[in-house]
Amino acid sequence: MKFRLIAVTVLSAVALTGCADTPKLAGSAAIVNGKAITSAQVAERVDKVRTQIQETDPNLLQEVPSLIQINQRVVDHFILVSLISEVVAREGLKVTEIEVANYRDEIFAQFTQEAIEAQLVSRQAVPADDVDGFMYEILVQRALMEKIAPGADTQTRTNALIDYFTKLSQEIGVELNPRFGTWDPYNLKSTPGDFTLAVPLQNLTGQ
Repeated sequence: MKFRLIAVTVLSAVALTGCADTPKLAGSAAIVNGKAITSAQVAERVDKVRTQIQETDPNLLQEVPSLIQINQRVVDHFILVSLISEVVAREGLKVTEIEVANYRDEIFAQFTQEAIEAQLVSRQAVPADDVDGFMYEILVQRALMEKIAPGADTQTRTNALIDYFTKLSQEIGVELNPRFGTWDPYNLKSTPGDFTLAVPLQNLTGQ
């Protein structure tokens, strides 16, 4: 199953070390369009994701991510949310709560809620209480593809979507705190830097 078009097609503080924050980025994990994504926001979501993974049936987990992977995916999430907010404002896109709920229920009915939640938390760092937010992101991206590449085939639409977000992230600016790596606008994700440290999650599943 492939959900997040951007993350899949191309999409804890304990895991970080060294490098003091620059004055501009002090207390922030990233700055997008001049607005800060705080380190506290990232840490809170990372803790929530780790807890849910620990409580999930190991048989449902497709992978057990390292702390650095969780951190990267969480940072990527907040950056994507910021970019999508800009897209919605610019393009006048609208996705209703009913559309989100219907899409979520359709996916749950096809694969089961437990399996989807396990996949999302382990592979995308999406906790159960933000599944609707994840579905919203997908539907916005679909709506954008319909607008910028109407009638095109899947690959053309996907390429148009990635190109749009690449240019948007370059235009409005995405800057990561070095502790969280660097932003890759072409692959639309963060990459570990010299000041990040990969630490595997220990004994998450008892294996």
